[in-house]
Amino acid sequence: MFDTPPPDPADHAEDFAHRYAYDLDANCAVRMAEPGIPERLHGTRDLEGDGHWTAFIARDRQGGSLLEGIAVNSGCLNPQLLKEKPGARVYAGATLRDRIDAIIAHEYEEDRLGTHEAALTRGATTALPVTDGARRILKAMGG
Repeated sequence: MFDTPPPDPADHAEDFAHRYAYDLDANCAVRMAEPGIPERLHGTRDLEGDGHWTAFIARDRQGGSLLEGIAVNSGCLNPQLLKEKPGARVYAGATLRDRIDAIIAHEYEEDRLGTHEAALTRGATTALPVTDGARRILKAMGG
């Protein structure tokens, strides 16, 4: 970890994520439970780490992943995560809660619909009770 925040947003996000991984894991686990995500999707084993079940993986940077279940990662902290992709401006201005909800909803829809592309196209219409900000992110990501 760095003594001072690194200048690159992705590096800064990952550094912060490592420092607060325990709290971020707890928050993401709650954010998965509240909207009714099936328990089987609450987190995944950290196969590149200690192998424990987790809802948050600090070292990963893409926002979230769908492996055995859903995991959020340091990409939720990076305002430039979607740089040069649809939704970049909306994502950059969103709150952390909105970003986490959007990531969880996207991964849930990817599991439900079967593909990443379908989750992008139909994510904003998720039946999950996500925040309005999360729904704006999902709509923007879908183009």
